Amino acid sequence: MGEEYQEIDLLELIGIVLRKWWIILFFVVISGGTAYFVTDNYVTPTYEAKATLFIGKEADLLGEISLSELQMDNKLVIDYRELLRTRLVTEDVINELGLSITTGDLIDNLAVETISDSRFIHIKYVDTNPTVAQAITNKLSEVLVDAVTEIIGIKNVQIVDAAIKPQYPIGPNIVMNISIAVVLGGMLALFVIFILHLLDNTIKKEEQLEKKLGIPVLGVIPKHKEGN
Repeated sequence: MGEEYQEIDLLELIGIVLRKWWIILFFVVISGGTAYFVTDNYVTPTYEAKATLFIGKEADLLGEISLSELQMDNKLVIDYRELLRTRLVTEDVINELGLSITTGDLIDNLAVETISDSRFIHIKYVDTNPTVAQAITNKLSEVLVDAVTEIIGIKNVQIVDAAIKPQYPIGPNIVMNISIAVVLGGMLALFVIFILHLLDNTIKKEEQLEKKLGIPVLGVIPKHKEGN
């Protein structure tokens, strides 16, 4: 029992895609327009507030900094970054601000970035309310300073730049969402064209007829307009 295989000519397939350009255009326009409408109307903007902190020695010991102590301070940057994510800090922030979120929610929206080869850190918090983002970021900074003093016994964290109220949202990224939707729409259009081509069993060229019947084509009757 034999099986039939339909050969696909790459150049022929490219030609089919070019002839069906309107299908690609249709999918691209629909997907891009849908992405813009959904992003603009149904996705809530988010705002990011940022504070900058410096980790060093206590003020009365600044003149005695050695290389080993400087390296130790760099390690403290990592320790303090993790301290910010503890329940000791996050629960204190939630209670002082009267927030109706869990510690897990706060940690998920919190980012702590360390600047390479320095003792500066950035505390960032993202929220749909710019005022809340600013308040949480500043409170995190303040609670960290107090927690370090309480746990380690030294006051070596200073707030350099407190967070200000963000004016513009960081998300959603409409351009990126539309670009992704356009690419996916184009891929879906190509898939549809490919499926339609495979399902099309009509004979369009002499070569297809020869392969199907196994006999050579002796002649072709051209099309004539009526009246000619």
